[in-house]
Amino acid sequence: MVSSSPDMICALSPDGQFRQVSDACHRALGYDTNEMIGKHLSEIIHPDDVATALEKFLVAFGHADPVGFESRCLSKNGQEVHIAWSALRAATDELLICVGRDITQQRQAAQQAREQQLQHRAIIENGFDMVGIVDEQGVYTYVGGATQRILGYRPEEMVGRSGFDFFHPDDLAMGLACFALLATQDVVAIPDFRFRAASGEWRWLETSVSALVQDGNQSYIVNSRDITERKLSSLAQAESEQRFRALFDNDSALTVFLTPDGRILDANPALLTFLKKAKKDVINLPLAGLLPEEVRPLFEQAHLEAAGGAKVAFETRVQIEGEAEKTLKVTKTPLVVNGELISVHGTVRDITEMATAQRLIKHQAAQLNTLLESINDAFISLDKDWKLTYINSQAEQLLGISREGGLGINFWRFFSEEAGGVYYQHFQRAIDTGETVRFEAYFEREQLWLELKAYPFADGLSVLFTDITKRVEDEKQLKLLALVARGTDNGVVITDAQGRTEWVNEAFMKHTGYSWQELVGRTPGAVLQGPETDPTTVSFIRERMQQPAPFSATILNYKKSGKKLWFAMDITPIHNEAGEITQYVAIQQNITYRKEVEASQAAMTQDLYRHNRDLQQFTYVISHNLRAPLANALGLAKVLLKVDKNTDVFATTLTNLQHSMVQADDVLKDLNLVLSIRDKKDMLALEPLVMKDVCQQAVRDLEDALRACGGQVALDIEEQLITRGNRAYLYSIFYNLLSNSIKYRSEQRPLQVEIVCSTGAHGGATITFTDNGSGFDMFKAGSDVFQLYKRFHTNQQGRGIGLFLVKTHVEAMGGKIEVTSEVNFGTRFTIYLDKR
Repeated sequence: MVSSSPDMICALSPDGQFRQVSDACHRALGYDTNEMIGKHLSEIIHPDDVATALEKFLVAFGHADPVGFESRCLSKNGQEVHIAWSALRAATDELLICVGRDITQQRQAAQQAREQQLQHRAIIENGFDMVGIVDEQGVYTYVGGATQRILGYRPEEMVGRSGFDFFHPDDLAMGLACFALLATQDVVAIPDFRFRAASGEWRWLETSVSALVQDGNQSYIVNSRDITERKLSSLAQAESEQRFRALFDNDSALTVFLTPDGRILDANPALLTFLKKAKKDVINLPLAGLLPEEVRPLFEQAHLEAAGGAKVAFETRVQIEGEAEKTLKVTKTPLVVNGELISVHGTVRDITEMATAQRLIKHQAAQLNTLLESINDAFISLDKDWKLTYINSQAEQLLGISREGGLGINFWRFFSEEAGGVYYQHFQRAIDTGETVRFEAYFEREQLWLELKAYPFADGLSVLFTDITKRVEDEKQLKLLALVARGTDNGVVITDAQGRTEWVNEAFMKHTGYSWQELVGRTPGAVLQGPETDPTTVSFIRERMQQPAPFSATILNYKKSGKKLWFAMDITPIHNEAGEITQYVAIQQNITYRKEVEASQAAMTQDLYRHNRDLQQFTYVISHNLRAPLANALGLAKVLLKVDKNTDVFATTLTNLQHSMVQADDVLKDLNLVLSIRDKKDMLALEPLVMKDVCQQAVRDLEDALRACGGQVALDIEEQLITRGNRAYLYSIFYNLLSNSIKYRSEQRPLQVEIVCSTGAHGGATITFTDNGSGFDMFKAGSDVFQLYKRFHTNQQGRGIGLFLVKTHVEAMGGKIEVTSEVNFGTRFTIYLDKR
């Protein structure tokens, strides 16, 4: 449940470090579990939220109830992630359990909603519509929008007056009749009518009225648009329409005329065919509502811009059901008459083929640009007049030419000192011969040695510049190295490109005991490497020798006498003029003594750690497990002094005193056993043990207990599987694990135990011990699984020493143990014993 939960579930220590995290942390923040564990809470919190988050963290640790708060976190790639936290202190483990939920989308959605609300308000206030609210009698209670700009009335001049007071007498009856329709309809469109402006002139309006309930009162929203100019120019528009009707109807592009608010005024046959509708079915409908859903917002936004007076053009991809994806070019043009927007003209053309070709060209150009920018060499291209046509970033740095100031300029203007010189001669030869020219030359201005490759093509020349200064200097140094190698105490080896020895100095022969004749023609590794040489290091050296850069490595080799020999090596490849590796020079320092000292220190550190860990464990046992029975015994002893010996109270108190002393004696026996195992660990007598014999003995000794609970044991043990160890320890391992399976079996099903013993990949014996018992919670158990006196089941008696002994016996024989368990499913132990 924790692994699959969409919420992050974390356990934090009192100092704010992550101890456990769920898989959801990777999905939310990008960190793997191993990356999160050990991090401090402040490392993932946004710097502006750290103080608040830590304050809430401390509050949660000081309260028993959950503490909730929000903070911004930073994901692994640096993005902000909004997290809602719920923190609860786990008193028994002294941990803070935090559950975090990613609420980034909710926060973004809320922000978008606020922005859309502001945008909507701006559209209303700055749009072309007049907006008003009237009551059931038609009296204005609100006036806004473009009303003052169009009619000249201030809002207070109209509020409180009936809208019908402003109607032309000839249009009043029609207006009242339309208004009456609101009793049965939610929205009513009032045909064009005349409305008196503040100046006294009559303005033509088109209006829609829709029902609105506010605070339980019926009112109506009135949206009006001034169409005076359209009315006055209707005859002119009719004549214009006749002239353009033929062009409109026969245009292959999808063409439409829209009202300023996006409704269809007219659509040509091509658009109607695309929509698969008749003209009568689309007139006065919003065009966006007839388009595929994924492009509606784009068309609506473009229409708003066009309605605002701007010509809009854009391209979009559309997936039409039953057809291949198309690329469309859309143009929306506002049609303005006498300074007033009367409609929006829209055209849609299918440019799929052209767009596909353009995308291919852009993709290829981007790939080429990425390639040229990713190479380590400086690259330029020149046309036939020596003008720069391309400069990559490496060329900008190496040659000191910026793209802005260099493209289109003659190359030799930047390098006048080289005009007619060696660079010019080689470039000209490449152009004249049509063949690639490669050469090396010194770049005096930057004091660099460069290798140049000039590639002629139809329209000019491409040139690669490689900085070979280091290689040239290395070749000089190599000559000096030969002189130094004879006098140094470090071993020096020179090999060919395949790693075969060509030369060694006297110091190398002294360290290894091999003569030059025994090494020449062979790889040093084939001669010096032995059974404990690290294969990973060998693979690392081979891989790095395929690369042109120097590298270092430390490796365990062997002298001719068989004695171990540690070398710290610095290996440098030698290149020829073509950049090919011809030789390797390896300088090898003998660090055997240092490695022996490090190994001794590591062993001492490990021993000190083990003793310190045992000391902490014993202190815990004495302070918790031994102190309680002794304290009880002291209290009971004081009671005995005050109670009559002939009473029942005296007998009961004496019995309890005996029980407390038995408990204390058990703890002392346990401590004595643990100390005995620890003290004998390094002196443990090991003998060859037949795994099957020891395992079967433990099973036989527990047959009665297995029979009593109906348990079954399945053995799968390799015949004659032998390990070196202590028989008593190995028997104790099998006995304790099997007795624990019997003790903590499930009440819902018969006990099934499977014991598999085989030769593991590490060469030693591997034991898997699996049961279908009650299991335990691995997360709650944590690192306490094998600790002394740690128990995870309260329905069975026990001292909590069995698993501690199992782990101690395994480690005493040089092995290690792992465990996996799940409540109500069972437990599996995996033990790895050394081959010895």
